[in-house]
Amino acid sequence: MLERLFRNKSDSEEPPVKITQDEVVERQTVLHIELEDNDIDPYLDRAYRRVVQRANVPGFRKGKAPRRIIEQYFGRESLLNEVLDSMLPELTGKAITEKDLDAVGLPSIDLEGLEPFQFSAIVPLRPEVDLGEYKSIRLNREEPSLPDDAVDERIEQLRVSVASWEPVERTIEVGDMISAQINGNIGAENIIDENEAVYLINEDIGRPFPGFTDKLVGLGVDEPHEFDLDIPDDFRDENLAGKKASFNVTVKDIKERVLPELDDDFAQTIGEGYDSLDDLREEVDKSLKTESDAESSRAFREVVIEALMGCATVELPPLLVEHESTHMVEEQERMVSQANMVLDDYLQSMGKTRSELEEESREEALTRLTRSFVISSLAEEEEIEVSDEDIEERLEKLLADSDQETPNSTQSEEMKDYLQRSMRMERTMERLESIAEGKSTSDVGESSDEDTDTPEIDESTDTADKNTENEGGDEDVSQS
Repeated sequence: MLERLFRNKSDSEEPPVKITQDEVVERQTVLHIELEDNDIDPYLDRAYRRVVQRANVPGFRKGKAPRRIIEQYFGRESLLNEVLDSMLPELTGKAITEKDLDAVGLPSIDLEGLEPFQFSAIVPLRPEVDLGEYKSIRLNREEPSLPDDAVDERIEQLRVSVASWEPVERTIEVGDMISAQINGNIGAENIIDENEAVYLINEDIGRPFPGFTDKLVGLGVDEPHEFDLDIPDDFRDENLAGKKASFNVTVKDIKERVLPELDDDFAQTIGEGYDSLDDLREEVDKSLKTESDAESSRAFREVVIEALMGCATVELPPLLVEHESTHMVEEQERMVSQANMVLDDYLQSMGKTRSELEEESREEALTRLTRSFVISSLAEEEEIEVSDEDIEERLEKLLADSDQETPNSTQSEEMKDYLQRSMRMERTMERLESIAEGKSTSDVGESSDEDTDTPEIDESTDTADKNTENEGGDEDVSQS
């Protein structure tokens, strides 16, 4: 993976001329790399071929000026800067190979000088994992159970989901839906001005402000009403938190929720295949039991993982944690931008600062990476493997079930790689669960593959296998 990550040309290429390595501290080390002029020459030539195609040099047609002219015209340093983004990671990759380092993730590269050409790279190394006495873990799996009123409660939720809203001629009650003209101010500043605002009268919603809809209970249509409201100190918008707001509200209409009769006609509106209320109740009961079984399995797995974490000790390289947490913040920013928002504005609406988000991301990254490497080490210790035949069989079933076209060779390899990781992790967790229950582990791994599209642990355990390839396009390069 590292050879691909740093784009080595071949295993036979000579490494940088001088490499020194610092002592390993906290599972990361620093490489100091220095090149002589003859080692730099191939990179200058690469830069020349790139620059000459766009350079306008007096006396030469574009693309025809010799290298010495280009070097004199632009300067040696300018040419080197042209290729640093690829040159430094490439040289670092060769140095890692030369030193036979078991690196994970991306190094952090710092250019220290061009004359002589020197740079350093902080290289995160694969964490050392001690699984401890994991084979002594013993836990009881609780049998799933449903409350006696679970079916009735779910059917009531279905009734609510298909209920209609009907106009009423009375004052507002809790549970109603209203439309109203609303104007609100804090001092001279207008904070809300809506002509057709629609609200559900429910104290749990807290929209637009906690306690706002409580003030509307008892009002009638076309009755202007003024009131003040203290906005809580912990309100999500810190610019409004802790202030007193004044509102003017005129209700335009009031509607109440009308639930359908609990009969066969209602059952038939829920979906095809329900001819009677008894049919619906039977299907709801079956669905709830499936959900309960799945939740019980998820909860047991989480307890087992926590027990494993309690046995194991892991030393993670700080740089790996930093990269993972940075990636998580960037992913959050990307998701927010898709909603046409700026991250800082979104965080403000949630009552959170960027520094708080970064700290939360760091803690989550630490947990995710720890779990990832511990479970990966467990897979190695227990010699969990997935055969090519298993992967092919699973891929064929996935394609058949989803009616997808046969993927091209690149897509197919990516899917196989994903399946190999996910199936191996699933089998590893099954093995651990069997150990925890004191069962025989000889037949673990054959049953669940058929039903496992996305393993329960995929997000938190895939990192160890993927961290050296998912970050491959974003080298951490700084110049001083």
